[in-house]
Amino acid sequence: MTVTEIPSAPPCFFYGSLMNEKVLNAVTRPGPDSNTLFAVNATVQGYTRFTYHNQPYPGMIPSKNPLETVSGLLVFGHTPLELHRLDEFEGPEYPRSTIPVRLSSSVPSTYTIDGRVEGYKEGEMVDAYVYLFSGPMEHLDLERPWDYEKFKREHVKDWMTVDATFQSMVERSEKAMM
Repeated sequence: MTVTEIPSAPPCFFYGSLMNEKVLNAVTRPGPDSNTLFAVNATVQGYTRFTYHNQPYPGMIPSKNPLETVSGLLVFGHTPLELHRLDEFEGPEYPRSTIPVRLSSSVPSTYTIDGRVEGYKEGEMVDAYVYLFSGPMEHLDLERPWDYEKFKREHVKDWMTVDATFQSMVERSEKAMM
């Protein structure tokens, strides 16, 4: 399979900066060629997210409270190339894992995987890729839960300027894949 084929991969659950469409598109879709994505709000249970020290993004880790939930965005339709870009963006402290995610609304059958004919219903659990924090715990500020609204107000514009450095790194790694 080449990195440009359409995937039958699980959707991706984003709980931090990539919940913002501008940031997500800057990371995964820097050029004019892109497939259509579908996004819905979703939650994961048994996790919590904290601000990464001195950074505007969070890390999500298992919670001591199994009933705690983290809200985020579940995005369907990423290509293998886009998943590669996400892996590069997240880096080694955020390996891609698969966990169950609860849908906050329904998803049309166009975005189902594994040969499923019907769409997903609101409240249904779907296995999704997620970039869980796995770095040293001292990198997270365990006294400061992450605030998405603050990120949107204060940091989205800054993230857009980081794009050029990230793109150069991704282009080098993509050439190595081909």
